[in-house]
Amino acid sequence: MPRVLVATPEPIGRRLAGPAIRAAQIARVLAEDHEVILLSMAGASVSPIDGRPVLGPELFGEDGDDLSKLGHIDAAVVQGSVLVQVPALAELKVPLAIDWFDPFHVEALHRSSNNKVRRLDLIEGARTTLLAQAERGDFFLCSNDAQREHWLGWLAAAGRLNHLAHDADPLFESLIAVAPFGIGRERAGGGTPIRSAFTAIGAHDPIILWAGGMHDWLDPLTVLRALPTVLDENPDTRLVFLAGPHPNTSIETMGIRGEAISLARDMKLFGKHVLFVNQWVDYGERLAWLKDATIGVIADRAHLESRYSHRTRLLDHLAVGLPTVSTSGDPLSTQLEAVGAAVTCRRSDSALGEALASLVNNDARLGELSRAAQTMAASLTWEQTLAPLRDWMAAPEVAVDRRAGAVTGHSGGSALDRIGGRLKLHLDDGGVKQVAQRGLAAGKRRLGR
Repeated sequence: MPRVLVATPEPIGRRLAGPAIRAAQIARVLAEDHEVILLSMAGASVSPIDGRPVLGPELFGEDGDDLSKLGHIDAAVVQGSVLVQVPALAELKVPLAIDWFDPFHVEALHRSSNNKVRRLDLIEGARTTLLAQAERGDFFLCSNDAQREHWLGWLAAAGRLNHLAHDADPLFESLIAVAPFGIGRERAGGGTPIRSAFTAIGAHDPIILWAGGMHDWLDPLTVLRALPTVLDENPDTRLVFLAGPHPNTSIETMGIRGEAISLARDMKLFGKHVLFVNQWVDYGERLAWLKDATIGVIADRAHLESRYSHRTRLLDHLAVGLPTVSTSGDPLSTQLEAVGAAVTCRRSDSALGEALASLVNNDARLGELSRAAQTMAASLTWEQTLAPLRDWMAAPEVAVDRRAGAVTGHSGGSALDRIGGRLKLHLDDGGVKQVAQRGLAAGKRRLGR
């Protein structure tokens, strides 16, 4: 069987964030037709998704550039900073797919706002990483059409929208494809984990759940300020945040979490109507937590991250048929609303409060949203969403422009390099006569100035 490497910088273990979930699911899906090596640069472990062993960075030796233990591979899929951490992987003469499902460079603009140096390092590191990926990749994956347009700009800046790639495929569909996050085979367990975790929640109290990380590009504060409108009509409602520390310990705790706790205290809602789960729920248990909720909520602000994001937590909502209320703007919320699985509203306290209040005790409407969510979930399994990658992996190949040596880097090299490259093109195209003619024409143009 063809041997494929799937590599992520994120930790893979009992607790998983989005990139690690995606890498592990890619490994599971590709394993139907390939021998798959799953690698986490955060350390060796076992995947909770299919029990697969996860190799760690020790695979590459002390210096991080010894690939002898990796053995022969026929292709690879990489995420994030993997190529920066192990530059030798980029030198392998194998087809390489780049997983651009997450516009992490846009997220970097929101991180470490209280630490100028750290913030600039994150932004520059993201830019450097993306340009290296754009130059090295043979096939690229993204999550939605808006992302695809965005990533085409990066590929153009890296010189990948060139004449060779265009002549082979003028729409560049063989270069970059939409392969969004999917829904796994897991089913929600029984029990009432949210209600069991908090004595403040009664057996029949409606629960509004913020499921997933509290990131600085999101807006839990608007959700908090919307809650009094809900409580006016539904005083037994509880708002619960899954707000534990990120499983990747290199990611700092976001400031928005502390702001949310402070605001909940100021509003005199903390501990009774607003509750925080101070751990990252295990991957295998997360669906039970969502199933115990009445409504799933997400809010963000108007910025680029919202325009290009693909809110993976919404897929967990779909997996358990959890009705969603979201501020409008991100592509996946728009899709959910279009099929009747979500209600979206303006980014304001009043609009969000009214949307939540109208649903909390409306069993008929909640039932409609839940059924639509479950129907949509059936069309978003990982096997379906990763079909473009599976098709490419059936016969992976180095991109046409890279085979021809036409990818010279985003800067195009020095002026002397560019002149030498153009001279070679003319020699190959028309020989010495064409070079002489071009040189004479160039000389006349300069004299004419």
